Amino acid sequence: MIIAVDAASRDTAEAEHVLHELLGPAAPPVIACTHAITGGDTPHLAVSIAAATDELEAHVRRWCAEHGAGSAFTRSGATAPDLAGPSPLVRGAYVAAVESALGAGRLFRWPGHEHAYGVQTAAALRAKAGIDYVEALGGLLVTDDTVIDTRDFVRPVRREGQVILQVQPAAGGVLIPFEAEHQQKCCSDH
Repeated sequence: MIIAVDAASRDTAEAEHVLHELLGPAAPPVIACTHAITGGDTPHLAVSIAAATDELEAHVRRWCAEHGAGSAFTRSGATAPDLAGPSPLVRGAYVAAVESALGAGRLFRWPGHEHAYGVQTAAALRAKAGIDYVEALGGLLVTDDTVIDTRDFVRPVRREGQVILQVQPAAGGVLIPFEAEHQQKCCSDH
């Protein structure tokens, strides 16, 4: 089952907070992502969770009703998703559900995420942390022995169902995740 929720999160911190609240009763394995929603009045983020438990579904339905969020619940073999909530937010939830079904999104939780910390080689991250591919920006070559300092925070992306960790060069000849844990908003100083 794919559960998608649009609570009109303005940034990744808000979207990840929503996921923390929604994932309470979720038992592993879980794939949880954020998704950019555009085309409406205000670009924002929705979230998706791929996990199949009745307890999680009931929890998310209650949460959405309490918070006025849009939701889309899709089940394998269903002819249409179960949609609920305010129309603009239902659209965002539906977009997130479709992207999740297509194997896309920015990962928040995935099988192996608990091992994606510290300084590791690319091979170790693939073996232990559920990373399918390490992609260096700028076309840098990444080999099995390439050292990656995760800085104890990684947010890989999903493309066509593959977990891809995007990295960039850093001091000391190591690579670091492209996405930093604490991001500075563009133009935040004016």
